[in-house]
Amino acid sequence: MNPGVRIKRAMMRAVPDKVPLWCPLSLEHIISQGSPGGGVPETVEQYITVECGLTHTYRFDGALLMFPALRKGADMKSILEQLLFQLPAGSAEHDFSKADPEYWPPAANEFSGDDFYSSRLAREVVGENIHLGGWIPDGFSKAIQWFPSLEEALIAIKLDPGRFQAMIAYFDEWCIASVRAQIELGKMESIQISSPYAGAGFISPGDYKRFVLPSVTKIAQAIRTAGAFSYVHTCGHISDRLELIAQSETDGIECLDPPPIGNVELKDAKTRVGKKIFLKGNIDSVNVLLRGTVEQIESAVRDCLSVAMAGGGYILSTACSVAPRVPAERVKLLAQLVDRYGIYTTNRCFG
Repeated sequence: MNPGVRIKRAMMRAVPDKVPLWCPLSLEHIISQGSPGGGVPETVEQYITVECGLTHTYRFDGALLMFPALRKGADMKSILEQLLFQLPAGSAEHDFSKADPEYWPPAANEFSGDDFYSSRLAREVVGENIHLGGWIPDGFSKAIQWFPSLEEALIAIKLDPGRFQAMIAYFDEWCIASVRAQIELGKMESIQISSPYAGAGFISPGDYKRFVLPSVTKIAQAIRTAGAFSYVHTCGHISDRLELIAQSETDGIECLDPPPIGNVELKDAKTRVGKKIFLKGNIDSVNVLLRGTVEQIESAVRDCLSVAMAGGGYILSTACSVAPRVPAERVKLLAQLVDRYGIYTTNRCFG
């Protein structure tokens, strides 16, 4: 079974030949482990070669494109340095008390095939059989990022929830236009809906239901209508909202951070929502993959497989992105362990 089919079956909550392996990679890891000498790529071609090259190096079944929409000739070095060094995004002048999304210019962007040069190039690099995925923030996250600081955004939710909801609805339209273009023009097979501010460390389950759930649901519906799969990426403590996330009409959920970085037990998640959505996770990238022994990595992989692979609907992954300093040899070990313990026909994962 080729890698793309393997992931597709898992996303459909069906049983493939073996558990798919697909970890998100942090930008710092992509550059340090994939770029010659650890230098920052200067062109789109250099960056895509580095990012997709690691998909082959690590024998992942899928590639998550951090930049699915880049035009040929884009200044890749400036884009990467802005993210690496966390340069300001330019929202310091935004005044929530005066924000009126009803009168803002239309959020829906017009896209052309030229905007997805990076996606076409990625397909050439990984080949036809690797699953290609893009990503988009939800409208809630876009609204949060409109503010000069996270603290101001969280306060605004309480001060004027109606105005904040109007902002979310405005940004939802931009998100929906983007995912449709990623799927139709960029040929993405799945979309990660990035929702990093939706965990228990930021908002309550009640606020999740009011502000995040409608946004994620609209985007997930648009992705499904366009012919791709979707999954939610939310870090941290989310055990108290697993069922809410599963109501969003997404096909799956990623991260499922285990203690101490989160509070999700994979076995519990499989029991509670595993029949409704696929699960992707949840090896601790720092405490296990980076700091643990080889024996601890093997134990963690076997634990994940033993509680989540039965019946299909499971993709082995780190909980969140592979940390910047994780050595390549440790990431390569994951594919070897899946070959040994993640084959469905022999049930060796339970041995």
